[in-house]
Amino acid sequence: MLPTILTNIPGLRSKQLAKRLSQVESPGITYLAEDFPVFWDKALNANIWDIDGNCYLDFNSAFGVAGIGHSNPEVVEAINKQASQLIHGMGDVHPPHLKVEFLENLLSLLPESLNSAILSCNGSDACESALKTAQVYTQKAGIIAFSYGYHGLGYGALDLTHKPHFRKPFEERLTEFTFHAPYPNTYHQGEEAAQISLNEVNKLIQKHKNLIGSIIIEPIQGRGGVIVPPIGFLKALREICDQNNLLLILDEIYTGFGRTGSMFAFEYENIIPDLICLGKTIGGGLPLSICIGRSEIMQAWGLSNGESVHTSTFLGNPLACAAGIAVIENLKQNNWPQKNSQTGLYLLEKLKQLQSPFIGEIRGRGLMLGIELVQNIQTKIPFTNLANYVLTESLKKGLILLSSGTHGQVLSLSPPFVITESEIDFAVETLQMVLNSANSDTKLK
Repeated sequence: MLPTILTNIPGLRSKQLAKRLSQVESPGITYLAEDFPVFWDKALNANIWDIDGNCYLDFNSAFGVAGIGHSNPEVVEAINKQASQLIHGMGDVHPPHLKVEFLENLLSLLPESLNSAILSCNGSDACESALKTAQVYTQKAGIIAFSYGYHGLGYGALDLTHKPHFRKPFEERLTEFTFHAPYPNTYHQGEEAAQISLNEVNKLIQKHKNLIGSIIIEPIQGRGGVIVPPIGFLKALREICDQNNLLLILDEIYTGFGRTGSMFAFEYENIIPDLICLGKTIGGGLPLSICIGRSEIMQAWGLSNGESVHTSTFLGNPLACAAGIAVIENLKQNNWPQKNSQTGLYLLEKLKQLQSPFIGEIRGRGLMLGIELVQNIQTKIPFTNLANYVLTESLKKGLILLSSGTHGQVLSLSPPFVITESEIDFAVETLQMVLNSANSDTKLK
């Protein structure tokens, strides 16, 4: 369904709600300005309606969560049915039976070796589980992460996350056990990007070999700017881990469940991680995440004696598990990974037709694409102001976008899997109009 804009953006009711929100929420949470945000009222498939009745096209699946579409009927039915029976259970004491059923369904999607899980509520939690599991198993606190990676903002996950914006206020409390290697970015580093990164990984391992026990990486960076590593890079990391007896942890919270054209992004290079973190799409809109690993790794935790060393109140929440089961069935029935590969190619071809002197690179895989905006194609200087302009001007035309990248210079495109060709055409046409208008906007000069 194409957007319908009835009011100025934001509309009056959104502006009123922004004022009310500013009185009750910490000012550091929601960005509030004259032209931002709009307040959502309802959603269906790839569409969002705000409180003023305007209809938008969501080209980011609400942070990648609405993979199979907003308010998917099968997910809604599963949630409603479960809500009438059991809303909350005691996940690590007296679990709901759906915890077992969900995990059995989920593990059927993965290689046989990945057969033991820890449930949680959000991506940061899943990364915390992986971080703790790796230390318990390897007995080494050190870990290699990558530049501009994003793994969440809990203290453990924040130590993995690289962007200074998130780290600076808390640097004194962050550990000295995380080492960051450069994530290979061929646009800025050229053909040597992979080798530069691998050389640094090897140097860190040799320098801290008695400390480092694992490596964590996003197979495609999300908030880092939709960076796709060169083919063979992940396989090389797998080999380095095997040679040095390290665990390879993949953060597939964003890329998992068909987003990149395969059920999981690691399948593209035919490797298997030791631990994998999953979330977003799997909950169908409810908070649900998982850390999954090989059983011999998970067994390092030992048996629970009734007071689990690592747990949470909402672990295995029955509503989320019911939604997750419905999502898995939907993924299978619709063969979304293959469809997303085809739809992604259509979107990519359309994006390549965009005309602008500020487009440095268009990249990605499946329905996870990015447009890097630069001030000058030769110098590749990030054009953050233009990205912000595109976000706000596109919103006025009914297109919801997000930015990412080291300087917020990348337009991130990750629409719901249910996106249609006509909706893609609208999105690309809107982008072209906004980019055209940017040429004459004096605020960007």
